[in-house]
Amino acid sequence: MPESMDKTALRKHYRILRDAIPATQLVDRSAELQRLALSIEHIQHAGSVFIYVSSGSEVRTHELIAVLLAAGKVVAVPRVLAEPGVMQPVVIRGLDDFAPGRFGIPEPTTHEPFEETPDVTIVPGLAFTRTGQRLGQGGGYYDRYLAQHPATYKVGVCFNEQMADELPCEAHDALMDEVVTA
Repeated sequence: MPESMDKTALRKHYRILRDAIPATQLVDRSAELQRLALSIEHIQHAGSVFIYVSSGSEVRTHELIAVLLAAGKVVAVPRVLAEPGVMQPVVIRGLDDFAPGRFGIPEPTTHEPFEETPDVTIVPGLAFTRTGQRLGQGGGYYDRYLAQHPATYKVGVCFNEQMADELPCEAHDALMDEVVTA
C-alpha cells in the first residue's frame, strides 16, 4: 500500500480486497472471527453490546448477534437517522427484527433506543492497524458515536486482508481498544 494514498483511494483499495474474498471463505472466516470475538473478556462480561449488522462482503455478524442474544446480553444495532451522519443504537430481541434501511443496510424494525453507553461496541471498518487505527466507509457515523461514548470498549473486526501497517489518522478518528482478525 503506497503511503501517499489518501483515504478515498485506501477505501477503494481495501473494499476491492474484501470483495475478492470467496463467499465460502467469507462464511468460514466470519465464524472464526465470531469465535475469537467471543473469547474477549470484555465481551464475555458485557451486559450490553452495540454491534453492526453485516451486509455485502463485511464480516458476517448475524450468528454473533444470535449468540449474544442467547447469552442474555442487551444487543443494540444501528439505525441511521434522518439527521445527516447520525446513527442511533436500537435494542433488538431477535434476528427477525430487521428490514432494509438507508444505504441498503439491514436496520432494526424495533423502536427501543439504547440510551446508555454500551459495555462493548463492535465496529466495522474497511481497514485496521494493530494499534487500533480504523478506516471506515467515510461517513463518520462511528467516529461521531464513539466520541460521544468514550467509555465503551471498542472492538474492530476484519479479515486479514484488511489489516494495514499504517493508516491516515486524524484527531476525530476513534481508535479501537482491540482488533480481531482472521
